Amino acid sequence: MSRYSAAIHDACAAAGLLLNANLRSFAFPHTPSRYLLSSMLLNLLYLTAAVLLTPYFIYRRVVKRKRSGGWRARMGYAPERPAGVTRVWIHAVSVGEAAAAETLVKALRQALPDLDVVVSTTTTTGQEVAAKRYGADKVFYYPHDFSWVVKRTLDRVKPSMLVLMELEVWPTMTAEAVRRGIPVVVVNARVSERAAWRYKRFWCVVGPSFRRVKRWLAQSDEYATRLRDLGVDPAAVEVSGNLKYDAIDVALPSDAERQQLRARLGLPGDAPVLVGGSTHPTEETALRAAYTQLRNGPHPNLRLILVPRHPERSGDVEREVTAAGFSCLRLSTLRANAAKSQEPTANSQQPRANGPQASSPKPQALSVLLVDTVGELRGMYKAADVAFVGGSLIPHGGQNVMEPCGLGVPVLHGPHMHNFNEAMEILRACKGSVEVTRESLTAELERLFASAAEAKQMAGRARAAFLSKQGATARAVAFVSQELRNAR
Repeated sequence: MSRYSAAIHDACAAAGLLLNANLRSFAFPHTPSRYLLSSMLLNLLYLTAAVLLTPYFIYRRVVKRKRSGGWRARMGYAPERPAGVTRVWIHAVSVGEAAAAETLVKALRQALPDLDVVVSTTTTTGQEVAAKRYGADKVFYYPHDFSWVVKRTLDRVKPSMLVLMELEVWPTMTAEAVRRGIPVVVVNARVSERAAWRYKRFWCVVGPSFRRVKRWLAQSDEYATRLRDLGVDPAAVEVSGNLKYDAIDVALPSDAERQQLRARLGLPGDAPVLVGGSTHPTEETALRAAYTQLRNGPHPNLRLILVPRHPERSGDVEREVTAAGFSCLRLSTLRANAAKSQEPTANSQQPRANGPQASSPKPQALSVLLVDTVGELRGMYKAADVAFVGGSLIPHGGQNVMEPCGLGVPVLHGPHMHNFNEAMEILRACKGSVEVTRESLTAELERLFASAAEAKQMAGRARAAFLSKQGATARAVAFVSQELRNAR
């Protein structure tokens, strides 16, 4: 999909250049006529892209059986919000951004009790995570960038400020927000080297959208420099740090909490536990192969928890695990069985007050637990002795390596962690993680399980390093609060 969508993006940008050689002059409209012309052009480009992508959407829905919810909200029918209320709209694209925004949402609500904070997401999984963390009544889907859809959404949401997580700067949304006097802020701003190259190539198209942003709160000096090099006003860019560091759960679970969690998961209390977090295709295969060797060798009591990055892949993962000869239980099934065992039957009798109490049924021991529900990874890491962070044995760029580190769990990952370059620089500097290949995975796992003291020291260094990076939330809240006070 990435190559196809990139091609469509390039085609639309090229079409825009052909339609008007002076695109910049009306892409950042100064008059109603230019604003109308800009909106018409963008609507035309979006409609063209939608037509070209229709075969993919049909394939995704019919063959892959993937459905996108929230169509009413995506078309501008977000829940109607009352007027006369100071409201901040935070947009977080997917799961990672929705999780990273948690500390910001909590801090804003604490600092400004009368403030209404609403959150939008683009992906379905992001919507589920956001609804759990912020309340379903405060969460909705981000609209498509057609002019009439954006206007309808802003009419219904009525935000006092639009806060975009990382880099979701859509031209129609930013133009309409600025036209209405709604300040646009990008928090946790991040621009990869590859993205910067694309933006620079089509800066005459995307540049006006970037210049509408009132303030860029960048994650690092590297990202701030890229924004300035692109042409963003240097005065609008500042380095505030990474919100994800503040979102790290650094509360170490007690031994009692770990034992209770493992008992609920059907894991023996004395068994070592390996968690494969946010895994992608072929990574479960590598973990299962290493797991087989360790179980047949020095760690026969080892248990494996697999948490696929996309829960819809759970069926394929389950078939692979069972084909290898391991018992596999889905987390949803485990919980359903536990709930069912607590339901009273028609013939059941209440125990006598002085009679023997029946013990609760214990979960059956298993060798592989498959997490097929969203928002569970943090809890799984709390039960782990060692964690592997997925998306890193393949050229995906890695997943959130900070979460297990914050919980004091020894971490392994593959060589492809470019989506978390800053975090990886921190870990390399303190020697806080282990980089593996498919060939070295088994040996490194065995070393960590055999050298518990060394593994614990490594995990402690990583946790301390990330603790020292916290503080971005406080800086973002200070800016947002000041801007809202100035607007009153």
